[in-house]
Amino acid sequence: MLEILTNPNKFFEAKKDEEVSLKIPALIVLIIGIISGIGAYFMGGLTAEMLSGTLPSEAQAFLSFISISTAIIAVIASFIFWIVFAVIFFGLSCIFKGEGKFKRTLEFVGYGYIPMIISGIISAIFIYNIVSTAHIPAVTDPAMIGIALEPLMKSPMMLLSYAINILFMLWSANIWVFGLKHARNITTKNALITVAIPMAAYVLWTIYQMGVM
Repeated sequence: MLEILTNPNKFFEAKKDEEVSLKIPALIVLIIGIISGIGAYFMGGLTAEMLSGTLPSEAQAFLSFISISTAIIAVIASFIFWIVFAVIFFGLSCIFKGEGKFKRTLEFVGYGYIPMIISGIISAIFIYNIVSTAHIPAVTDPAMIGIALEPLMKSPMMLLSYAINILFMLWSANIWVFGLKHARNITTKNALITVAIPMAAYVLWTIYQMGVM
């Protein structure tokens, strides 16, 4: 499995001759979802604490579900993004007359998520440190939650988390280039173009979230 990180071209070249299986890719995405869910759980807990002063006593029990629900949503979102990326790559590769079933593309895209496990762990640690040391402002209006959280989301540690996420996503993108090359039987150049388009959009959006743009 380490070969996919060191020599993805060789890994996928051998893998394309095997029967398509989504078990390991799905497990990889699930692990990422769980790790993302942990970070979302921390942020959900912070949001619940901020909302505690705005809700009547009979609604306080609802706050305990915020952290859990945000964690579950994060897990589900990981699978949705997996499918969305596969659909985009599959669709764009059609421009270059790519051949091969969508299921194979979905499989290889799933393998490419492996570096994101590392960045997910780092992000979860950063979010925990941010939340555990954060000064919780008093919020009297739920609509002000976003404004109250803005200093935390723009903190140096959070910005560093964004930057690390970009670096590891680019590592995943490198793996996807070779995965798509073999999944869709296109040249490395065309696979690079196919992957680069959505990756550029992703990086620009992340930079925008960082407040740099």
